[in-house]
This record gives sequence, C-alpha cells and structure tokens, in this order.
Amino acid sequence: MAKAMGLEQRTVTLPEGARIVFRTGGPEGGRPVVLLHGGGTDNGMLSWRDTIPALVGAGLRVYVPDMPGYGDSPPDVRPSTMKNLIGYLGGLMDAWQLDRAALVGVSMGGAIAIGYTLWQPAQVERLVLIGTYGIQDRAPFHRLSYLYLRVPWLTRLSWALMRRSRALARYSLAQIVRNPRSRTEALVDEVLEALQDPNAQRAFGTFQRDEIRWHGVKTNYVPRLSAIDVPVLLIHGSHDIGVTVRDAERAMAHLRNGRLEVIEGAGHWTQRDDPERVNRLLLDWLAPDAARVARQVGLRTCEEQP
Repeated sequence: MAKAMGLEQRTVTLPEGARIVFRTGGPEGGRPVVLLHGGGTDNGMLSWRDTIPALVGAGLRVYVPDMPGYGDSPPDVRPSTMKNLIGYLGGLMDAWQLDRAALVGVSMGGAIAIGYTLWQPAQVERLVLIGTYGIQDRAPFHRLSYLYLRVPWLTRLSWALMRRSRALARYSLAQIVRNPRSRTEALVDEVLEALQDPNAQRAFGTFQRDEIRWHGVKTNYVPRLSAIDVPVLLIHGSHDIGVTVRDAERAMAHLRNGRLEVIEGAGHWTQRDDPERVNRLLLDWLAPDAARVARQVGLRTCEEQP
C-alpha cells in the first residue's frame, strides 16, 4: 500500500538503540509534515492512509513513523512512556535532518506533538491536534480504567477476544468511527490485522498504566498551553467519547494562536471517520496556497463547507 501511494519505507536506528520504521513521500523540497499515530492498535499507515495522498498531492513532504512497538517498528528496551515517545520524535527529527516541521498528531500522537513543541519550540512550525490526548484531567471511566489496567489477565483476555471476533472488532471500531459509511469492511480488516500483533498491546498497555493514575492522568498539558507560540489547529469529533469537545474547548481557551474545528457526527478517530472534511482542514492549515488553487478551480475547501 505504501508503494502504491509513492511512499518509501525506511528504517532508522536512533542513538539510544530504538529502531523505527517510517514512510516518507512527496517532493524533496516540500514543506515537511510529520504524521503521528495514536495508541491501541494504531500505526502510521492505519491512521493516515486517507490523509497522505491529499498532503502529498498538495506538494508537502510527509514523514509517517511507527513508534516502537507499533506497526512495523520493533519494541524498544525502554518503556513506552510519554517522555520516551517525545524523545523518539526528537531522534527522528535529527535523523531526518529537519530544522522545522509541522506536526500532526491524533490522540496519543497529539500529546507527543504538544510535548515536543514545549520541549523544542524552534523546531515546530505549526500544530494540528486531532482528538488529542493530554488535555484532560481524567480518562473516561477513570477509576474503573485504572483498576482494569492493573489486572493483567483481564487486559490480555480483552485483546484476545477482539483478535478472534470480527463482530467485537467492528463494535469497538464503532465507538471511535461513528459514520457507518466510514466503517467499511476494508477498515475492519485493517484493524483486525493490526490486532494480531501483540507488540502494540504491550506498548500501549505500558503507556496506559503509566498515564492513568488513581487521582487523574499523568499528562495534562492544559496549564502549559499558553507557552506555545505557533499556530495550533484543534480538530475534534462532536461524538468523541475518549476526549470530549468540552476538553478541547478548555484547551482552546489557553492557546495564544489556536483554532478549534468540531466535526459534527464524528468520533475519536476523526480522520478515518470523515477524511474528506479533515483533509480540507489540513490543506487550508498546512498548504494554504494549494487550497487557494483548489478553490479557484472549483473545489470546495473547509471554509466553504456548511
């Protein structure tokens, strides 16, 4: 699939030893955009399959990594914590020799993008945060989630059942992709394929246990968002039950240069739920010249949607 999109697959070994597989494509001189996937069974191609062609077609240079333990990247010896995930992104930016780039992250990937921007602000041109983690005090069903994550046999059983049951995988997908037309059998196949790899289960389980504490989540960037100077676009599904619109509105109030776009009817995996709408928003934000040309030839951009 990556080759069909004109992407190259490469592997980089970071100085600390982590091996990370990534895809890259688009004009060599195009403005760089890093696409960061979420947690769970997610990976670069699974999250951004519908996004990459639009960005590359607009002349942008995309970098799509699989974080250690996700997708095609093997696990790292270090635990999958927010601090280490941000460090991996720093190592990748160095390996790619990028002085500056736009960061686009969904869920866990959004939190990585925020954390990296706070750490290395000079290297970030602008941000897009889709259903981002890192802007809430507590997780959904917080105390229950805390207890569930600390019963290893129960978490293993849950993943095993989803791996074996297409119906259960489809039901789980419906919680984050609310549009029935977007929940295609092909997408269910992609999710089921990703579920077969136990590495993501281990990596995300480590991440969740580190993040979900008894009294709240470990990573909440809201008090620090006012320190971010670059433009920030928040894209949020109106039916996101993982991170609510209210959370996004609260984050927006702390941003100096922010914009919030709520996608009506969409869930947490917004770019897979309504890819056309999200792609228009991304092009207006990341490649305004290309979006302007699109308007001139009669294509409708996000600003012209009802």
